[in-house]
Amino acid sequence: MNNNLVFSKNEEDHIVIVMGRGLGFKYKKGDLIDEETIEKVFVPNDQHARQEYVRILESAPKQHFEAINDALGHLKDHWKGELDDRYFLILFDHIAFAIERAEKGLVFQNKLLNEVRNHYPEEFEAALTVVKEINSRLAVHLPEEEAGNIAFHLVNAKTKDQNFEKTMLRMKMVKDMLNLIQYKLNIQLDIHSMRYNRFVTHLEYFIQRILENKQLDNKDLFLYEQFIEKYPEEYKATQAIAEYSKNVAGYEVTDEEKLYFMIHLARFTNQQ
Repeated sequence: MNNNLVFSKNEEDHIVIVMGRGLGFKYKKGDLIDEETIEKVFVPNDQHARQEYVRILESAPKQHFEAINDALGHLKDHWKGELDDRYFLILFDHIAFAIERAEKGLVFQNKLLNEVRNHYPEEFEAALTVVKEINSRLAVHLPEEEAGNIAFHLVNAKTKDQNFEKTMLRMKMVKDMLNLIQYKLNIQLDIHSMRYNRFVTHLEYFIQRILENKQLDNKDLFLYEQFIEKYPEEYKATQAIAEYSKNVAGYEVTDEEKLYFMIHLARFTNQQ
């Protein structure tokens, strides 16, 4: 294919794409490739997948290819084997396109950057390392927004959730709910506090339950009535969250879920 990529066959006689620095120079047709010279082997499932792999790997200029491959190689070394072939190629394709945009002066704003940075710090730091390495190697300027985008892919890879849109939706719902709460209660949440982190964790699990319609639903809720009476403003904010959730997911929020929201919100307002 090029200096670093060759077509080969494995022991099962399947066509594979073998990656390694200078393989295109070192070997000719019919040679057996020394395993020590191989960095990665891609095993496409069918002809369509093979064409897609070739498109992604061949489209990047040589210096871009080497920089992206090295950056992702370092990432993979520290990512506990989460980056399989599919996610390696997804990230490769994404970064190659981001470099192309950066060279043309095109930068897309990531409106969920702060949420990614706060909620997925491990993935964001790993993605930021990739961005810094690419910028250093290629003298381009990929902004922090790209680290946020790469972190999204790492979240998907780590959770084995292959639905990128679902991850985006969950992140947007967290952001919208936090903004709604601050507006309804006229408070500013301290994003560095343990209380905030606990609440965000609660939000993430709640969103997962509401999207899957697996809500907590205890019918005997004496405390629920007490909280409505004692914390009317927190109840109004909770009702706003329930209405928002219904509009997004299509399900009524149960009273037990609302109770837990009021408990969290009462902690914030009492602290204020």
